[in-house]
Amino acid sequence: MERETDGERQVRDLEEQAERFASLFSQVQRAMGASFKRAHQHGTMVSTTQFMVLGLLQRALQEGGEPYTIGLLASRLDLDPATVVRAVDSLERRGLVMRRRDHQDRRQVFVEFTDTGRELRQHMAQQMKEQLKTVFSLMSEEGRFSLLRGLEELAAVIAERAEREGELHGRHGC
Repeated sequence: MERETDGERQVRDLEEQAERFASLFSQVQRAMGASFKRAHQHGTMVSTTQFMVLGLLQRALQEGGEPYTIGLLASRLDLDPATVVRAVDSLERRGLVMRRRDHQDRRQVFVEFTDTGRELRQHMAQQMKEQLKTVFSLMSEEGRFSLLRGLEELAAVIAERAEREGELHGRHGC
């Protein structure tokens, strides 16, 4: 029987860690999704995609930035524009967002909050924060700090990698 080299052991460990992360991430996603659905069953239920669209619109509003087009929403969410169109259509039918044509360039259509949509997003964000506070209160302080530190590092590595890949493919962060 051959002995495993350090390099082979490192590759095996990385594979096991990637599988473990994928499994745990999936479990957390399912649990949070179920919790999310329970919290928003009283006529305020939105899909994950719709929630993310509302989140970007909220951020733009808070930062005083330009309103989003479907294309920009799709790009920022890393989703197919058709998926974002369906989400926006549904949100618009429910009176949570509206489309507005640019006065200078009539081809540009912006997606913006309605007052109802803004209030719903704020309410949902508060509920999500309360759920997370409850879950975090059940974790050890060390566990919370380790989780957050690890997620911050993961987010930074992913962002750096995406930026490098964009530069390699001539996209320069677009």
